[in-house]
Amino acid sequence: MSDNITLPEGAGTLLATDEILGVHVLRAKVQTGADGTAVDVSQDDPMPVGLVEPLPAGGNTVGAVHVKPATAGGLSVYRFLGLNSSGRSVKSSAGQVFGWHLANTGASGVFVKFYDTAEAPVVGSTTTFATLYVPAGQVVSAEHTNGIAFSSGIGMGATTGLAELDATAPAASTVIVNVFYK
Repeated sequence: MSDNITLPEGAGTLLATDEILGVHVLRAKVQTGADGTAVDVSQDDPMPVGLVEPLPAGGNTVGAVHVKPATAGGLSVYRFLGLNSSGRSVKSSAGQVFGWHLANTGASGVFVKFYDTAEAPVVGSTTTFATLYVPAGQVVSAEHTNGIAFSSGIGMGATTGLAELDATAPAASTVIVNVFYK
């Protein structure tokens, strides 16, 4: 089978296709050339490109790519067994949370609350930044590659109620938290 097919609407009008395994596939290839000409971009005829403006000299960071394991410079881990309505300070200055692993060994669901504060939050009074529900007997895990920014600090607490002002503590030693932060 040959490439291209004739359109029924007009005599001699062609639709550019590429025959692949006996099927005409609409030809949508990148082409270059002066007006009225076209050359398919290929390994033999690459797309012509030019640098419009060079990067300025100096300490410019184009991107941070870490492809090999390192023993330094990674995330810190905040681990606490028995998180409750007594607020806990994870970090007392601005930071980012990159993930968590939260477990609830209790018989009732709990709400793990994050706070953007430099001190330990007063659960039920300090404004909540984020609330996560952990069902009874379950684990909730998440990874956030770009991190969630906290401008003042990172605080945590756990309650049995969703309400902002709730300060009801879950059963003792039932909420296990591991937070990965920087």
